[in-house]
Amino acid sequence: MRAAKKAIEDDAKEKAAAKATDKARKSELDEAATQAAADEAAQGATPDPKAQRNFTDPESRMMKTNDGFHYAYNAQSVVDEEAQVILAAEVTQSANDVDELFSMVQETNENLIAAGIDGSPAMVLADAGYCSEDNLNKAAEGAVDMLIATGRMKHNEHVSQAPRGPIRKNATQRERMARRLRTKQGRADYARRKAIVEPAFGQMKVRQKAGHLRLRGLNGAKAEWALHAICHNLRKLARAQGNPVWVAV
Repeated sequence: MRAAKKAIEDDAKEKAAAKATDKARKSELDEAATQAAADEAAQGATPDPKAQRNFTDPESRMMKTNDGFHYAYNAQSVVDEEAQVILAAEVTQSANDVDELFSMVQETNENLIAAGIDGSPAMVLADAGYCSEDNLNKAAEGAVDMLIATGRMKHNEHVSQAPRGPIRKNATQRERMARRLRTKQGRADYARRKAIVEPAFGQMKVRQKAGHLRLRGLNGAKAEWALHAICHNLRKLARAQGNPVWVAV
């Protein structure tokens, strides 16, 4: 109980310090002032009254799943279009996907380089869980073409169902992305996502029982998810060869 309480308090301090640091850097404060703001925020931080910790696996976090809220980890994967091979796989403690988009793209590029493959993905398709103003701004400025689902538009946002003509000069990145997704080409491109990543998850869940991770702790979850990704890729490679692969243990 004491350990769980301390972990909750430390987590609150860490989040408060990170938020204060981000705010200070946006205000262009120097490092000393930034550190002072972070320390002050951490000292005054108080845990959320509803914050919880899992005694069985303290490193897991409460997340919303298809069948309610559970202690869990967030498994990420990047899948290629041609063969449904997993190019990058990661597990995090964050219930939100937003912060994982560009780290997964970077990991994909690093893995391709390590495998001796030239080039990078021509287009990245991401669902609405990855949509944020920061991600949309980075996507607009980046070298990789991205289509990110925007989800429901807010009341003050305006995007026509069948956009034609020039886009408004003052349109936000979210409105620009939503408009692109509503074009004929945008709908066709994004529709490919269902045929690329969803089958990979489905195949791992059915064939490898990967719907739930069995190992406890973040490192255990990472290792198990990596093993699932390896098994999935071996199946794809074996099928691509056209011959059965025999192994012995």
